[in-house]
Amino acid sequence: MTSVVLPVVNRDESQQLPISLLAWRRLHPLLNEDWFWPWESLREFFGNSGYALYYGRNQGLFCDPPDSSPPSVDSFGLFGDRVDFPKHQLKMEPYPLAMAAWDSANRDVVIKVVSKGDEGAKELEILQYLNSEPLRSYAGNTTVPILDFLHFDDWRFAVMPRCDPSDSLPFRDAGECLEFSDQILSALAFLHNHRIAHLDISNENILLNHRGQIPDTTDFCPESPYGFVAIWPPHPWRSTFPVQYLLIDFGYSVRFPPDAPLSACTAVPNSGGREHRPAEALESNPCNPFAVDVYQTARLFYGWFADVVHSTPGFLELLQDMSSFNPARRPSAAESLARFRAFRHLFPKDQLHEVHEYALFSFPLVPRPHWVMVRDLLECRRWYFTFDYITHALKDWVLHVLGRKPKNGP
Repeated sequence: MTSVVLPVVNRDESQQLPISLLAWRRLHPLLNEDWFWPWESLREFFGNSGYALYYGRNQGLFCDPPDSSPPSVDSFGLFGDRVDFPKHQLKMEPYPLAMAAWDSANRDVVIKVVSKGDEGAKELEILQYLNSEPLRSYAGNTTVPILDFLHFDDWRFAVMPRCDPSDSLPFRDAGECLEFSDQILSALAFLHNHRIAHLDISNENILLNHRGQIPDTTDFCPESPYGFVAIWPPHPWRSTFPVQYLLIDFGYSVRFPPDAPLSACTAVPNSGGREHRPAEALESNPCNPFAVDVYQTARLFYGWFADVVHSTPGFLELLQDMSSFNPARRPSAAESLARFRAFRHLFPKDQLHEVHEYALFSFPLVPRPHWVMVRDLLECRRWYFTFDYITHALKDWVLHVLGRKPKNGP
């Protein structure tokens, strides 16, 4: 076993853990050279609990494993080749509230800071609920399982298997995109059926049941000005195992009583959030969190594989409804799933497995007719926005007629 050589860490014993969960969250690895000190102070505690932490670096781009040997072949039922693991894939991108580790069986895990006292208690409650029986054994519960809950004073930590990100590689064909859509809508419907709103649906919070080597996307090429060339066609990956997408990170999530009507549930949105969140989540007024989830899911799908959306009859119309400006017009996750499964088979079968690369670079708005947007704005009593939207739409139309500017929108 070859150990990784790391600089000796000299820590001032007077330093303590952050005063709050928020303070820990703000220790950004790229902005704060001491971001890993809280983890270092708990290294012995985690070691006594059976977990060997990775090592952080000052303003580093990754965390180093305890040594350079590959993790265990047996890894919580995850797929993936872990025998000849490339060293760079052993490393982990640093996050303030999460640190990679190995358990006593040399399996890859991630330890996440969940709560401190009442701060973060909602996430702790949701994780405990999702991992209690019989809910944990439900086939529809496609959240990353929690292996262990650890307590240190009033801090609570969750230990989970380390899984590869869902966006490690682009989707290779339309079939993979449609399967992803089905699974995410199904996962969302499960959460909403149990009155849990995620409130942070994004590619970064979706993993898959794989931990191992990921196919290369480039080859060394000295003749290339960049020193490498892209591999085409790309190597298959998701089709080499029975892929299952898994949701993580319930830090912004809320849970309601099991008999609460979805349409009657409201929550104040978090001040942070994704660029693809809906307009109502940008404000401080209570809004329907389930409608927020549906909206962000639509933007995620369209941003990731718009070509597949436009080639599947009914898909664009579904995403238009899911991303309506008026939250009351958005279908529920269960309704969205039912509609999707009704037209999923309509994608041209002869093109289903044509090789492409569907990568996520941005979250464009789902296009819709101008009259639909105006209707939704009026229904939400957004008088100024309605006037502003109509003004810009008319201006674009006039410029288009004059041949001075391409027409925007449908």
